Amino acid sequence: MTRNETIARLATEARPYFPRLIAGTLLGTLSGLLAIVPPWAFGQIVNRVLAPAHGTAPVIGVLYTSLGVTFVALTLQNLTQYFQTYLIVFSGQRLISGWRIALFERVLNLPLGEFDKWRPGELIARFNSDLQIMTDTTSTSLPQLITAVVTFIGSFAYMIKLDWFLTLTLVVVAPIVSLAVSNFQKLISASAARTQERIGSLSSTLVEILHGQRIVKAFGRESYEIERFRRRNDDYFGAYMKLIQFINTQPLVVSTIMVTAVIVIVWLSAREVLVGRLTTGDVFTYWLLLVNLVNPLNRVASFVGDLSKAVISSGRVFEVLDLPREESDESKAPLPSIEGAIAFDDVTFAYAADEPPALSHVSASIRAGEIVALVGPSGAGKTTIVNLVPRFYVPQSGAVRIDGIDLATVRLADVRRHIAIVPQDPQLFRTSILENIRYGRLEASDEEVYAAAREANADEFVRQFPDGYATEVGERGARLSGGERQRISIARAILRDPRILILDEATSALDSHSEVLIEQALDRLLPGRTTLIIAHRLSTIRRANTILYIEGGRVLEFGTHDELLARNGPYARLHAAQFAG
Repeated sequence: MTRNETIARLATEARPYFPRLIAGTLLGTLSGLLAIVPPWAFGQIVNRVLAPAHGTAPVIGVLYTSLGVTFVALTLQNLTQYFQTYLIVFSGQRLISGWRIALFERVLNLPLGEFDKWRPGELIARFNSDLQIMTDTTSTSLPQLITAVVTFIGSFAYMIKLDWFLTLTLVVVAPIVSLAVSNFQKLISASAARTQERIGSLSSTLVEILHGQRIVKAFGRESYEIERFRRRNDDYFGAYMKLIQFINTQPLVVSTIMVTAVIVIVWLSAREVLVGRLTTGDVFTYWLLLVNLVNPLNRVASFVGDLSKAVISSGRVFEVLDLPREESDESKAPLPSIEGAIAFDDVTFAYAADEPPALSHVSASIRAGEIVALVGPSGAGKTTIVNLVPRFYVPQSGAVRIDGIDLATVRLADVRRHIAIVPQDPQLFRTSILENIRYGRLEASDEEVYAAAREANADEFVRQFPDGYATEVGERGARLSGGERQRISIARAILRDPRILILDEATSALDSHSEVLIEQALDRLLPGRTTLIIAHRLSTIRRANTILYIEGGRVLEFGTHDELLARNGPYARLHAAQFAG
């Protein structure tokens, strides 16, 4: 998305807030114009009180009137700035708040294939760094920019009225200032984009290290990871300092040009007084207006830099908001209550168009209530097959059917309502044990949660905690052991009461005691449900009614454990290599 396209979209997104933004702009305009009153008032004081024209007596009333007008003007200026800032910040923050929710909603509704292309840290950078830049800009830079621009224009117009010839000096300087600002904006925009990329990379590295803390310690890679993080941090530091250099150099260059012009103007204006073309009060007013002119110009250059950064950040936010989402299928047919028969009808699937198929012409039929183990070497396509059932992915050809109904023709939410997943690595949320189990069915009562925990052999260890079911499990369930996390995950699946269960071997990498408890829980969970098990252990394979042997994205054999062993084919060879003894 180009810069102009981003700005146009920002205007479209901000349309609901136009009334407040217009009101804030009008207040900012009034605030900017009120800044011209003090120079005028002090000019009156000099001309009519301190240095009246020859033969004219000082008018003391002008002093009081001018001071009163100045007080009222400055008070009104503060009030208008307050309400202007509130209206603009309110509008900006409401817009950004909506984007924050939209970003979260879009990330949750990304197809898994699209989600897998992004590193978590890059998405986090969109939420944190990019939205924060936009927040800072709407809170400070945008309101002050409006007032500064109006003050600049108003002061310039008044200066032309006082002495148009003298003011032409500034007109000569204007193209030079414009060229400098334009060139710096190009540098700032490119540098801001690089900086946001670097912070995304830094955030991704941090998230990866935090999630892999145990592996880092196990392999003694603390020094390696610190050095890797330091390199990412140095990259970000270098990019950020280059950005700051451009942002701060821009007002410095503009200020130098303007200071040169101011010196020339002060010299010329002093000559105007000496030759009688300006009064002392007029030149005093002119100099105060000149201050009004230079200060906003320097600030405008800085504010424009902030706005450029905000536009870059907006484009990065829009990049995520424009990502595809899982198919909207409210118009599709509802999926009624099901028995749970599953069929793969000549299914071919590839994760990307330029990659070889992960599944090629897979056909298999699974009866309702049947327990099926998917067996095969690593990378054979087992996980891909089970991911097609809840429609995490959609096959490029063929169909996946439940009770004879093509999943592509029914509502996605209805499909997943009948499915539960127990992953090999249980995913728990940083909340209580009760709420982690209730995640399977949010409307479940506490008693139903307790019953599910008892069936999963989790109730006993849960009640040993001082807070019982109110115990916080910590980040990703860190306060629980692997076996305890797995039993909570099984309790969640039991509470959901699904017709179809997907099970990534729940007992792998557990101690024997936990394995026995989980095997007992599975014995209560599996009967009557269609179950797909990615099998790693002999005990799980023997529990299955049918075994699908998968290799190279194809189903090469299917049958019972004994039948496949008797055939002495690929399954028997894998069994001999992996499960003998």
